[in-house]
This record gives sequence, structure tokens and C-alpha cells, in this order.
Amino acid sequence: MTHLAESRATLVYHLDYEMPLNPLVDPKRAEKIINYLVREGCVTSRQLRRPDAVSFEQLARVHDYRYLEQVGHAETLDRIFGIPVQAQELERVVNVQRRQVAGTVLAARLAVKPWRRGRPVVNLGGGLHHARADGGAGFCIFNDLAVAIGQLRSEGYAGRILVVDLDLHHGDGTRAIFAADESVYTFSVHSADWDDSPAVACLDVSLGSSVGDRVYLDALRENLPRVFADASPDLVFYVGGVDVGLEDKMGSWRITAEGMVARDQLVLEHLGERSMVWTLAGGYGDEAWRYTARSLAWLLADLDAPILSALERELRYFRRISQQFTRAELSGASEEDLILTPEDLMMDLVGPSQTTKLLGHYSLYGVELILERFAVLSKIRAAGYPRLELELDTRHATGERLRIRSKDLRKDLLVELVVRVSSDVDPYRCLSIEWLLLQNPRLQPHADRPLLPGQQHPGLGILAELVMTLVMMCEQLELDGLLFSPAHYHVAAQAHGLLNFLDPVDEARYAAINAAVTQMDLARATGLIHAGGLVEEQTGEPVHWKSVPMALPVSKRLKERFDSADYERSVMEAASRLRLRLRHSR
Repeated sequence: MTHLAESRATLVYHLDYEMPLNPLVDPKRAEKIINYLVREGCVTSRQLRRPDAVSFEQLARVHDYRYLEQVGHAETLDRIFGIPVQAQELERVVNVQRRQVAGTVLAARLAVKPWRRGRPVVNLGGGLHHARADGGAGFCIFNDLAVAIGQLRSEGYAGRILVVDLDLHHGDGTRAIFAADESVYTFSVHSADWDDSPAVACLDVSLGSSVGDRVYLDALRENLPRVFADASPDLVFYVGGVDVGLEDKMGSWRITAEGMVARDQLVLEHLGERSMVWTLAGGYGDEAWRYTARSLAWLLADLDAPILSALERELRYFRRISQQFTRAELSGASEEDLILTPEDLMMDLVGPSQTTKLLGHYSLYGVELILERFAVLSKIRAAGYPRLELELDTRHATGERLRIRSKDLRKDLLVELVVRVSSDVDPYRCLSIEWLLLQNPRLQPHADRPLLPGQQHPGLGILAELVMTLVMMCEQLELDGLLFSPAHYHVAAQAHGLLNFLDPVDEARYAAINAAVTQMDLARATGLIHAGGLVEEQTGEPVHWKSVPMALPVSKRLKERFDSADYERSVMEAASRLRLRLRHSR
């Protein structure tokens, strides 16, 4: 395997790539990619290159001197990043991006060596495509692609260059810098155009919001042959942003992990024997590394295997525990009494329940056993509640209620969960969360984490474990999935990717809202939406959050609903009619 890898690609990386600012950017993204590739035997130390620093002279070949003089000022970086940059962080932030620029410069110099043709050089950073000659934008201080091209030109490289930019956002900065240069062709597929000024060698494809695999890959199959033919490149810069992914924390598209690797494979199929520089560009959240790692494993060693997310790994762990339970343990009855028929479940739906068991199946002891084995109770105890008591009410007005309180004089309510088996979404039978409260009444809010709308106290940090527990119940009871209607935007944002909105129109609406508040943290975005700060583009009417159902599919048939061409098409049609903006953004 090693000999394959050494003949196929080179990786460029430096420890300085860690970005200390944007909380949605995983500073360990590049390190995680390398660790995975090393662990799977796809890469060796011989393929890793470490860039030196980039000089002011190299930056000045592209960026105006006046702008470069302002880069160290707080107000300049505040505007670029959309949030205040602390004085002690100024130099660190600038140096991180300078090092990433140096990485792309080194990658370009390596890529054009004659013996490296057809063997991509991958900078595990860079893709800072929003920076223009006279200023930065969208988290990008410098444009590493343009600086690398400028360096090559200064060294006499005269080959034709194609920039293939497949980040979610328009490669507007690169486009603007080379707008009058016929030797550099820029091709960008993105959600929305950020620049429509004339450019002599350019193709921009704007696909709108809520794009799925089919539309995305069709657009690439249609346009990649054209741009390679028109550009006739000797060198390709590939901006392989993964913020197009379904689970991306700032994205508005629905590209799956399979769609992402298919995208990268399409680009590499068109490369042939040309030189290539590949940069990471956008990707937000702790799981962004998985997409690039999977594609590089395929490139380096013919390994194309799904890389499980932390949630998927946790589900597997929960499932192994779940399989160890006996039905008698969970129900408190003898094995002969534990055959749960469809008629039993239907009786719970059409008439008042005559059982004291949760969902007609779980005794109070069984519920406690599950919560203990799945670490829910241990995490609550670790939060400062050593003794707990559970209460179960199967005849609650809106469903079946489980409460967890502190077992002391205060009797603090820590968890309140109301669920019911629902057939509201025909033909699916799901476990519906009617109400969920997770709170720590004895913990004061931290200044850096203010209470969000709907919160009276900070949380307990057990949401993931509780959701996994409910998923296991769905599997045990052979239900199609888990339903939940988030009361606030921040709840939906935390769940999206794992859950999707049942109605395609609601999915499209969420994507439009998410795109409008993309550079805000959850607290600020939720507060703005709650205050009517988001409006319809055409009417100016405020956009208020709607509590509508999301689903986490468990059964094959519900998963197929979200994977279907009909669902994807309906989402895109609805998204094409939605235009949202901040109230004062005109």
C-alpha cells in the first residue's frame, strides 16, 4: 500500500495551521486527517512537507501595500471575521493564515515539477478564496491561491492555470484578482454569486440553496468537461471545500459523504497528467475532517470506506449495549408475557392506556436500567446530584411522562420528558418527543455561554445520550424513527444533519434561515430570529421560527424518504422561492 501512496500524492502541513478564532472551525482538522491516513496505512512521513513562512514580498505581489499595512489592526480583522478579535490574538490569527498561504505556495512549487504531473499536492489548509487584492472577507485575510500563482509567475512558470472552486461559497476573491488575466480560468460552483463583474476567463454556476447530491453531481458532470476544454490547463488549483456537506454547521446544502467523495473523484478523473494543488477551504464543525480524509484515502491507497461520525460511533456503542438487555429486564415481566403485538401498540394509540409501563413495554426499573447503562444517570450525578429518583406517568395529558429529580430536600426537577407513539405521519409509526426539559438549577450561567431562549437554567450536557437512548427504544419497538419539533432555531441547528425536517418546505426554510445567519453564533442567531431581525427579501415581513417536526430515521423506509429524488427536488423547489435577509442589511 505504501508504494501506491508514494506515487500518488504529497501532503503539505504545519502545526501552525491551527486557527484560534472562529469557534465553528475545528483547529485539529488537518491533524485528524493525517492521523486517519497514517492509522489506515495510506501515508508515510516521506509524503509530508512542511512549509516555511511566506514573506511580505510574496504577499505584495497580489495584495495592495496599503491593505497589508492594515492587516495587523483589530478593526480590519473584526470586519473580515465578523466578530471582535482580541488584542492578544491579532498576531496569532495573521500568522496562522500566513502559514497556510506558505503551504499553498510550497504545494504549487512542488506540483509543477515535471515528475509530479498527475500527482496532486494537497495543502491541508488554505483555500482562502474570498480575499481580494485590496482587502479580506469571509474569514480570509490573504488569498493563498493568488499568492501561489504570483510566486510561480515570478519564477518563470508560464503554464495555463484552472481554478476549480467547489466550496459552498463563491470564489469571488480569486475571480476578481484574475478577472483580466486570460491565463487563469476560474470555475466556481456555489450557492449564490457574490460577484458578477466582467471576467475574461470564468464560469460561475450558482445552484441556490438546499442542493443535494443529484443536482450537485449533475452540474459537475455537465460543466467540468467544458471548463477543462476551455481552459486547457497545465496546472489545476482545486478548492475542495466541504462546507457543502449535510452536517456542516454553517452550510445550507445537503451533500452526503458519498456525494462528497464522488465529487472529488470526478475532479481527479478530469485531471489526467496535469499538475494539481488541492486546498481544504471551508468546512465547519468537529466532523468536517472526515470528508477530505475519505477522499485522500481513496486517492492515496484505493481505500474508499465510510468514516463514521462521533454520533455514528456512539450509536454503534449504544446498540451493542442495547443488545445485551433481556426483555424481562426492561419490562419486569416473565418472558412469556413479553410478546408485544401490533394490537397492543394500537390499543395504546386509540384508547387510554391501562399499563404503568412506558410505551407499554418499559417498567420503571427497566427505564432506570437503560439510563444507567447509557450513562445518562452517571452524567447527571457528575453534575452535582449524587442521589436521583425517577417518576413515570403513563397517563399524562399529552403523552407518557418521565421525570428525574434530585433525591434530597430540594427535589430539583432535572429532566422532564414526554413521549408518545405517533402515526401522524402516514404511513410511518414514530416515537414523538412532545416535551423535553434538561436543566441544572444549581448551576449559574457562564458569561461566555448565556442562556438561550427557552432556557431558565443551564443544561445538563446529556442531550446526546438521551437521544441515543430514545433511538434504541425505537429500534427495540420496531418504530420508524424519532420525531421532534424544535421550539427554537438553536435547537434545530444543533440537531440538523442527524435529523431532517419531515416537510421539504420546512427543510428549505431552515436552510434559508441558516444561510442568512451563517456567520453568527447560535445565541446571537436565535435572538435575532426571535426579535424579528430576519425578513423576507421581497416583502420585508419578519420571519418567525416555526415549531415543525424533524425526524431521525431508524427504519429503512423512513431513511429512503429523505434519500429520495422526490424529497430532494421538493426541497430545491421550495428553496428557489425563498429569499431572506437581515432586517438592516440593504
